[in-house]
Amino acid sequence: VVRDLLQEGARIHVYDPQVNREDMWIEMDYTCGVNSSNTPGLEEAVTTSKDPYDACNGAHAMAILTEWDEFKNYDYEKIYASMAKPAFIFDGRNILDHDALRKIGFEVHAIGHPDPNEFSDL
Repeated sequence: VVRDLLQEGARIHVYDPQVNREDMWIEMDYTCGVNSSNTPGLEEAVTTSKDPYDACNGAHAMAILTEWDEFKNYDYEKIYASMAKPAFIFDGRNILDHDALRKIGFEVHAIGHPDPNEFSDL
């Protein structure tokens, strides 16, 4: 996901409660071959944030790519209020309450789950 976003010129803010910045670079290089040698401007394009609220401030989208339980308990109304609109959530682990997020105003996309607003037979 990060590799594709970088190729599109996105600025990325990462928050992972279990991984520090140095380990993130190692994992990115190992899993998708992204490193500062083959991706000019990588260090500047990826910001690591101290908390999810900081990471989402002004963002167009957030992607949940890990299964940490704490992601289920954030103040998503606060996150939504701080994001650019329309605000998107991509739930790559299907751990969030999608109906509640849609009621807040998010456009929610989940891996393996069709958008119920797009299909009348769901």
